[in-house]
Amino acid sequence: MKFSKKLILSEKEINILKLPKKYSAARVAEKIRIPFKSNIMDRIDLSLTPYLNFPISLIGKRGIDWVFLIAPTQSAKTVYLQIVVADSIDQRPGTMIYILPDRITARKALKDKIIPMIFLTPDLKEHVIGNPRKTLNMESLSLDNMTIYPAWTGSLATLSGTPALTVILDEVRLMGLSIGFESNAIKLANDRLTTYRNFGLAQGFGVSTPSIEGDLLHQQTINKNHLVLYWHVKCKKCDKYQLLDFFKNIIFNADTKIAECLCSYCKNPFNDKDFKREMNRDGVYASKGARIYDNGNMEDQGEVKGTIICWYDSLSSPFRPFQMIWNEFLSTKNTPNEYKNFWQCWLAKFWINDISSTSAEKLRAKICQYRMGDVPEWTKVITAGIDTQDNGFYVCVRAWGSGRKKFLIDAFFIECKIDIATHEDIYEILNRDVETRVYTNKKGIAWTIGMYAIDTGGHRTQEIYRAAKNLLHIILVKGVSEVQKTTIKFNTELNLYLVRTFEYLEETEIVCQTDDFLLPENIHDDYLRQFVNVRKVKVMNKKQDSIISWKKVGQCDYRYADIHSFICLDVDTSYGRFRSEIEKDLFIFNPKIKQVEEEVKSKSKSKSSHLGEDENINDYEIGEIKW
Repeated sequence: MKFSKKLILSEKEINILKLPKKYSAARVAEKIRIPFKSNIMDRIDLSLTPYLNFPISLIGKRGIDWVFLIAPTQSAKTVYLQIVVADSIDQRPGTMIYILPDRITARKALKDKIIPMIFLTPDLKEHVIGNPRKTLNMESLSLDNMTIYPAWTGSLATLSGTPALTVILDEVRLMGLSIGFESNAIKLANDRLTTYRNFGLAQGFGVSTPSIEGDLLHQQTINKNHLVLYWHVKCKKCDKYQLLDFFKNIIFNADTKIAECLCSYCKNPFNDKDFKREMNRDGVYASKGARIYDNGNMEDQGEVKGTIICWYDSLSSPFRPFQMIWNEFLSTKNTPNEYKNFWQCWLAKFWINDISSTSAEKLRAKICQYRMGDVPEWTKVITAGIDTQDNGFYVCVRAWGSGRKKFLIDAFFIECKIDIATHEDIYEILNRDVETRVYTNKKGIAWTIGMYAIDTGGHRTQEIYRAAKNLLHIILVKGVSEVQKTTIKFNTELNLYLVRTFEYLEETEIVCQTDDFLLPENIHDDYLRQFVNVRKVKVMNKKQDSIISWKKVGQCDYRYADIHSFICLDVDTSYGRFRSEIEKDLFIFNPKIKQVEEEVKSKSKSKSSHLGEDENINDYEIGEIKW
């Protein structure tokens, strides 16, 4: 007797064995209902937050082990986690561990965010067993197809022993680098995912605002194996994609009295009247510096797999208009602790755990009786420094006297756009606004700048080189690392000074706390803020040695311009270095007086040719530097 090798199944049996079709998590999001109590709408509107679409598309995708969302407060981070939970219940049922920093917040997340969503969403409510509200004191939330375990980083027991298909970490910034004598929350969560990960099923999700550099979340961003992507938006006018930066793109319009977010390329304002829908509509995630074409496609940035980090800030949040962000900046910029919150929770940047003691308020204590533009009577020489940026030049001008006296005469910005300025334009600007700029003291004596140093870094090096050839008192400077053994090294071929600028950061950090560091009584806030936006920190090098480093925590162009005015003190001239020469009683160098002297001599020679050699002519003499 022969038996058939075919297994014949009925249509009903075949339908039972078929796996259900997997919908996108975005489609699941359309079904979710959330309580009005803690939301402005009863459902999720992804047209408000297009920056969630890509992270949502990674939910349930094979090859994606972890998805981290780094974002400001009030920007729909919790909404993303609600979608993860809903998709798991609806399409990917399996054990879930929901981890928060402590027990109270873990239970609160279930009570305020997860359980109401389940009860209000019909497709999710179908899986409810009994009344979960009565089981909040228990250690889990059980549904008919899966279990959600609340966990917290203060309890190893809640993080251990349970294999999970999905793990969620909420507010990673509050989770330490270690838990007792064990590893950190991410590592322990990874261990829970191991069983399912072997089948290519497990995923972990983490959301947080940033905290400080070096913490658990920051370590994920600097891991070379992780793909870090930033939200780029498209300008409606010029079609250019760009990563917005508060300090570069937000400009206060003095005419309209409102803050605007301007395109980096064409200066067209982005619209936030429609909750930034127009601005965000065509946005894409890309690595920093990635080339993005007008159609949103980009050069290959590698395979999207492993750990993916998606990053955006308040400039993209529909819940924070540009004016609100600007107002928050104004209200916090002069108070270190409040500014730190702005930096972290609004700009979504990591703060540095610095050891600097300088603050804008401490600098205000250095204000004296002089005003901007005044030249103190004790001045021996005036130097200036210029920091070069794509939009123009930041200039600081300092008077120097004996006994370590120093006074900030001026701090100003000269607009000079890199995309249109030629070397002739740069020459005219520097000659007009720096080289021939005139200041006066209380006696009415005119002064000009004796020497000024300009930063040649950035994107306009060649133009600055060409412009400098026709300027008399300029020196070209380029910053170098500690590899260079000397503080200043002159490159004769390029006529360029290579300077360990971090040494001057250290000097300015020290001298700004001394009594001889003087600021004008009408010094503007931009200078004070930018001066303290470079912070000194202790970091570990590759050899695990503690070293001092400098970190930027905001715009700091005036600080770098100022250190270039200090650099001028240590450049060799035919009269020696200003730093030592200004301590000599007879030394003084003022190009303006030198110019007057030459004019007097010229007129005297002309006059003597008419009066005869016996006429006594008194010439005005002053020490000068031979350039």
